[in-house]
Amino acid sequence: MGTTGLLSSLPYLLQGAVVTLQLAVFTVAISFIVGTLLGSAAAIGPRFASWVITPYIYVVRGVPVLVLIFVAYFALPKLGVEFPPVYAAAIALAAYFAAFVADIVRGAILAVPKLQVEAAKSIGMMPGQILRKVQLPLALRLAAPPLVTNASIAVKSTSYASIVGVWELTYASREVVERTLEAFQVFAGVMLIYFAICYPISLFAVHLQQRLKFD
Repeated sequence: MGTTGLLSSLPYLLQGAVVTLQLAVFTVAISFIVGTLLGSAAAIGPRFASWVITPYIYVVRGVPVLVLIFVAYFALPKLGVEFPPVYAAAIALAAYFAAFVADIVRGAILAVPKLQVEAAKSIGMMPGQILRKVQLPLALRLAAPPLVTNASIAVKSTSYASIVGVWELTYASREVVERTLEAFQVFAGVMLIYFAICYPISLFAVHLQQRLKFD
């Protein structure tokens, strides 16, 4: 079994990897921003915020990401909201991983020792100052390793976008297999490309876990 098809198609696959990275960066960035806001509101915001956000977290986490992509791609147009496939997939992925980020951030904020908060109050800090200068820094220290791990999972989950016709690494690999009939070699090469993308993220997560340990 040769590798001619894989080698000749490697530039094409790498172009797909670039699209995968772009989709992953969007997913990770938006899910982090939205998830951090939702997690903070659920942990220390008004009670009604928790009533709204908590069901969102548990419902979205309990639904396969592929279902959310199908909803964004097939169901939203029925409501008059239409996106190109890549945007529909990106929005669905961001909404999915925002729920995980929100849960991580909420748990991390609630894990901040109450003595730290009480000490901040005792020196006259306002609630907003306590959040910015005490709770969020300590919470992000706790949340950083799982957030990076979540980012690694988000990168690999971008492959689901190929189901709705988004041309990225997985979609490109299927095209190459259809053309060359070298399924084993091509998918082995694609596996290595995904590994090359995700392994540095995994190492960064381990580094953060060691660096941010509480004494």
